[in-house]
Amino acid sequence: ESIVIDLRDSFFTISLHPDDYEKFAFSVLSINRQATAKRYHWTVLPQGMKNSPTICQWYVDLALKNRRHKYPDRLIYHYTDSLLISAPTLEKLQVLQDLEV
Repeated sequence: ESIVIDLRDSFFTISLHPDDYEKFAFSVLSINRQATAKRYHWTVLPQGMKNSPTICQWYVDLALKNRRHKYPDRLIYHYTDSLLISAPTLEKLQVLQDLEV
């Protein structure tokens, strides 16, 4: 038995360290440049940055590590924000499906 789970908004649940906010800053120009540009920064991991998928995958792996050790007869694969979970029986699969990571 297998299930596929998409981790909704997984990038946006990973907080950035305050020291790194400036590294994720961007500016928005006003209409017709009538005012100075407004500067914003991300406080969570943004999608579209070069290393965001790698960072997200690292956090998901870290969160799943205990589950993999606790349930060695189940297969838990992840790629960025998607999980494939497989178990020999439906009952064993449902145990994992109901867990919070």
